[in-house]
Amino acid sequence: MTESFLEKVKLSLPVGLWIENCMSSGLDAATIISSIHNQEWTALLAKVADPQMDMVDRLQIATDMNDPWEQAIIEGYRFKFIHIGGVKRLLHFRFQLQEHRDYTQTGNKLSGLVLHSDMISSIEEKIGIQWEIVTDPQTLSNQFALQIRLKNESC
Repeated sequence: MTESFLEKVKLSLPVGLWIENCMSSGLDAATIISSIHNQEWTALLAKVADPQMDMVDRLQIATDMNDPWEQAIIEGYRFKFIHIGGVKRLLHFRFQLQEHRDYTQTGNKLSGLVLHSDMISSIEEKIGIQWEIVTDPQTLSNQFALQIRLKNESC
């Protein structure tokens, strides 16, 4: 792990997935932060991957848990803890990837993913304490066939 990775803001799972959902809107960080502060959800909800997510509830969770959500939106973050379902939601919010179409799950392992190197870095930054990304040695170009698996678990 790099030192910069370890210094990243740490977020709880519900707050991190809320941030990912907000970021999936494609709006810039300042607009997202302003919308959240003003609780003006219309523009945000029209563009997010999961418009059914309760934004007010997630904001309350962030406040109750003292999660630095603004800093996370601006500087990036990593999850304190994330389970396999959270990893799948992260892949959906971040890259629009879906189970059975883009990868398969077997136990605590997601296989068959094909990601670019920058996508891998983005995911690893968020889940790297708990999960490992293993690339297929026969990968071509800058796209990598890979699997994400729980660390310290036999394959």
